[in-house]
Amino acid sequence: MSGLTPLLTSVYENISHEFVCAMIERWHEETNSFHLPIGEMTITLDDVACLLGILVTWRLLPDRELTCDEGLKMIQMELIFTTEAAAMEMTKHGAAHISFGVLKRRYEEVLNRCNQLLEPDTLEEEDERAQVRLACIKAFLLLLLGWTIFFDKNSKNINLLWLLALQDMDELDNWSWRGMRLAFLYEQLSLTSDSSVASCDGYMTLLVVIFVFLLFYLLDCKCIVVCIILVLI
Repeated sequence: MSGLTPLLTSVYENISHEFVCAMIERWHEETNSFHLPIGEMTITLDDVACLLGILVTWRLLPDRELTCDEGLKMIQMELIFTTEAAAMEMTKHGAAHISFGVLKRRYEEVLNRCNQLLEPDTLEEEDERAQVRLACIKAFLLLLLGWTIFFDKNSKNINLLWLLALQDMDELDNWSWRGMRLAFLYEQLSLTSDSSVASCDGYMTLLVVIFVFLLFYLLDCKCIVVCIILVLI
């Protein structure tokens, strides 16, 4: 229902720092495009669709930062954190973020609890199983988003903003993951254009599409294969 199944076969490719810097130096925030010797080029929704195969519908998340109080309430409600554990996580980061390690452990815990409740004996256990099952699904999807299209440059935390889109499971297929992914990448490229910023958030694998297009324009097919192999190595 989420339309995120293609991300299960996507990996975060390690691209050279020099390559990313070269592309960012050519990024113009005013036009959201790369200024190259052959003209302007950019990453489009169609490129995201071809590379990732994720949904583009009509709903987008608000462009804002969650407060720590909002983050605390969300992981209590959606991921069944205790008040103490939720407060500790918000205090540790000073923001509405959760670390990969903590979220992965939470996912494993609720998954194990789901397995224990496969044969419920009481109505209370049925209710608990439904609650734990939803928390397990949301923890898994949040991990998937954080590991792929909304990858953070510190590689340690996930912004709980994305958990907003997972609150109502009946609305999962109404989110424009493709549009949010592209807007997130544009924003990060613009931020990283500042010389004081040392690294860039986001799924940098998408930058490869611009490089491949450039190769097709400038080189013949034999050279393309060689150059792509060299870049990926």
